[in-house]
Amino acid sequence: MAIFILMHIHDHTQRERAVKEMLALYCPLQETEDSQQRERFLTERLLLPETWIHQAKATRARRHAAHQQEALHLYRAGAWSQCHRLLIQHLASDCIINDNHNFLLEFLEGLAVPERSATIQDWDTAGGVYLDYIRVIQTLERIQQLENAGYELERLHSDVTSLCSRIELLPCSCARDRLAQSEMAKRVANILRVVLSLQHPLSIPLARLAPHIARLPMPEDYTLEELRGLTQAYLQQLVLSQ
Repeated sequence: MAIFILMHIHDHTQRERAVKEMLALYCPLQETEDSQQRERFLTERLLLPETWIHQAKATRARRHAAHQQEALHLYRAGAWSQCHRLLIQHLASDCIINDNHNFLLEFLEGLAVPERSATIQDWDTAGGVYLDYIRVIQTLERIQQLENAGYELERLHSDVTSLCSRIELLPCSCARDRLAQSEMAKRVANILRVVLSLQHPLSIPLARLAPHIARLPMPEDYTLEELRGLTQAYLQQLVLSQ
């Protein structure tokens, strides 16, 4: 009823500001039957944009550090750039570390729509990298179920090698981000090895593997182990070729 009264303010700018302030103060984060009825009254009878309600809920979620709910309501409010920033700063790394890809994928696929991703400044070096990483994992799982996947394998190889040079671009502001980045790098290295083994069952061409492994931001000990293994494999190939 308070918003009903505020809707009678003649000046459009003042009316919008007053209504949004009221929503931010009293719009509950927890959904109940009562809150849903109130929201339907606001949107169906008073014709308030639903985005205003979701903006208010995102603000309340931010106060309580409820990052998942904040991301959900920013997305529903159409605040693509803010939603992306929140995902990268607070949620993406945990999703990678805990293999909770589906939660992250649901947001990223929505943000990847061209007219949305175009408004996100660092999409190509952040959200786009996470999205391609998850898609590469899913594609490999699908290909391994097929009998003949020559074209799919070639395209996957291209996607994986592209990822090798982009994972290092991910923003890392804390130890958790660096851990997620190194986990992604290690998994991509394994995926590249699997893809090459499927393409070349008799012998993996090391020249197509080594340059990409060296570019991945993996822990030093893991990188040395990988390069040592490649060196041994190369020496074996030399011996066998003589």
